[in-house]
Amino acid sequence: MLLAWLVPSALALDIPHEHYELDNGLDVLLVQDHRLPQVVVDLWYGVGSYDDPPGESGFAHLFEHLMFMGTELVGEGEFDGRMEAGGGWNNASTADDRTNYFDVGPAELLDVLMFMEADRMTGLDITQDKLDLQREVVRNERRQNYEDAPYGKVWLEIPAMLYPETHPYHLSGIGSHEDLLAASLDTVTSFYADWYAPNNATLIIGGDFDPDAVKANVDRWFAPLEPAELREHVVPPEVVAPVTVEKTITDQVELPLLVMAWHSPAFFTPGDAELDILASVLAGGADARLEARLVNEERVVQELEVFQYSNRHGSSFYLMAFASPDADLDAVAAAIDEELAALASGAAPVTERELAQAVNGWEMNLVYGLEGLLDRVETLQNYLFYTGTADYLDEDLARYQGVTAESIQAVVAERLKPELAARLTVLPEATEETE
Repeated sequence: MLLAWLVPSALALDIPHEHYELDNGLDVLLVQDHRLPQVVVDLWYGVGSYDDPPGESGFAHLFEHLMFMGTELVGEGEFDGRMEAGGGWNNASTADDRTNYFDVGPAELLDVLMFMEADRMTGLDITQDKLDLQREVVRNERRQNYEDAPYGKVWLEIPAMLYPETHPYHLSGIGSHEDLLAASLDTVTSFYADWYAPNNATLIIGGDFDPDAVKANVDRWFAPLEPAELREHVVPPEVVAPVTVEKTITDQVELPLLVMAWHSPAFFTPGDAELDILASVLAGGADARLEARLVNEERVVQELEVFQYSNRHGSSFYLMAFASPDADLDAVAAAIDEELAALASGAAPVTERELAQAVNGWEMNLVYGLEGLLDRVETLQNYLFYTGTADYLDEDLARYQGVTAESIQAVVAERLKPELAARLTVLPEATEETE
């Protein structure tokens, strides 16, 4: 019975939903699921760290915090309080391209969730005290997750190595201390007015509800909100080569780390799925190519992570080798280059077994990733935002089923050349015992 509602045939996948748009530009999707008395209210805003203005890094992420600080109607602390008192919970996240806010709770809480999301969409009460408080929260988050966390500095260094200063992906979305400290109430309020509006958002309501009643409340709470004159998204030229080819840093870690990163095709464009599959071929299990060679046979690497990090305006393909303490990192890099060269030249193409195993794994992840109501809602948001249609599940599955050994070879040959890699080395800081 698992997922029987989702798979009407062996060849088709579907998440049944209704999609319409309000006069003010708000996209609305309704996803009915009456199996459990629960609901999800999920809002995606078309603004992410990509849209942080020059000198204002971290603004998109700062608003993920400010959005919970209250409005004139729902005071500071009441957003969580009202939701939790009714048995609900919420969270939010900021990515390079978008920001999302989601609320989950029992079905009878739906009207409260809708009202509060509509209220803070354009009615946020931003004060100097709230700004001061949340900027320090964000700065502390930067220290905990990036500056002081083992290997956390990687995510501050790699974007700057891959992208020029003029590119919106150049800085990590957490922002710099300098920019956060310089943020004024006027600039923060302007950012909110530019991006937080119904015509820059998609609202999905999922779960156990009466659609007529929900539509009436969508009209009641969201339809009166005024659209904004949205700021233009910057569209920089495509970047294919890193700005900084090689860099070495030290950190309080036990193992040296070699990070190799390449520019790669944007999300849902040709080559994106190929690199997802390639990641599995290289490091998807004990018998994967790099895993078998570097970890199990040569034993110069203790842990290996390979993945395609997909974004709207260009992606990155990452290979992270946590090496043994005495490993020669140049030799590790040479082995990686050798394996990729063999794939690019066709000397060692992906085999039918490797391809089938990797594609089956991605198919399984895609289907089983739709079990939860919130997961299905977020899947629709993702498709609508990046492809322009929520009805993309079949096409997404077809992307992976259409990958061939030849298409992988082509993207490796074009994108993963040694001279196009940014190479970051993280070495353990010297201690008294090692000095």
